[in-house]
Amino acid sequence: MVTGQLRRRTADAVVRAGRWCFKGSAVGRLPLAGRVMRWCVQAGHGHGEVLAAFRGAELAVPTASASIAAGLLGGFYEERELDLFEELCAHRRTVVDVGANLGVYACLAARALPADGMLVCYEPAPDNLARLAANLGRNPGRPGLTVRVEPHAVGPAEGRTTLELAEDIGLHRVAAPGGGGLAVRQVALDSRLPALFAEHGGPRRVDVLKVDVEGYDVHALRGARRLLARDRPVLFAEFCPPQLAGCGADAEEFAALLAEAYDEIHVVDTARNTVTACTPSALLAPTYRARLVNVVAAARDEDRELLARWAGPRARGQLVR
Repeated sequence: MVTGQLRRRTADAVVRAGRWCFKGSAVGRLPLAGRVMRWCVQAGHGHGEVLAAFRGAELAVPTASASIAAGLLGGFYEERELDLFEELCAHRRTVVDVGANLGVYACLAARALPADGMLVCYEPAPDNLARLAANLGRNPGRPGLTVRVEPHAVGPAEGRTTLELAEDIGLHRVAAPGGGGLAVRQVALDSRLPALFAEHGGPRRVDVLKVDVEGYDVHALRGARRLLARDRPVLFAEFCPPQLAGCGADAEEFAALLAEAYDEIHVVDTARNTVTACTPSALLAPTYRARLVNVVAAARDEDRELLARWAGPRARGQLVR
């Protein structure tokens, strides 16, 4: 028992030290770094699933998923974004999580939302869907909270699409046109959410929308244009031009879709340890062309004030135009 605990603690310490040493470096971005991270996690916790205590939640995660398992066990998974996300959930009522995966954001939302709140999760991959349901069961929200899990992909319109399943659960994605994989139902938020809300007491304003769909983001946002214009939720999304291109979209349309609803965004560059306030068009700068960054956008006055406080001294420079 003592030996096992020591092995796990040592592995977690090595993971945290490796992240601190190589964060933002060229070495940290090499595929080899991910393989070493996975080796460290599995050396400490074995192969299969492990329960990670993370930000007060208990989450089952497969040790084969290098980035997710290491981040949860090391306590640093998307820490900046989640600071803001939990604060928002505690003071808002309706959260939609597109690409919920095993439920990191969903479980933290369930724990933070008020009793009259509602959480809607979309996750089409069967293995992730099972983990999501189990993790939500481990982390119930307040009595009265409505939680709805939908086993669908989210895109521009109702129909069918093909899901390409990867070895790492964090890398499942909608397949390129003509690609093979698992056929799943696809819904559009603009049409699906009103029907869903009608089943649970009537119309709701979406307060927070998180989208993490490995390059299918433009397609998902195409189907949420009315939602973004009407509700003006705080949007959490990934921006990675190579991933967008792999799904038949591009950075220009991503920026244009954001600009329809938001005149200012914040770019969270974990690798470079920066938070940059800018307009959506600034995403087209060369610095963002080949990398993955997270984007947070807000339009309501109260949300913009909260974002300004969250970014605080970490925000770099003036508004970039």
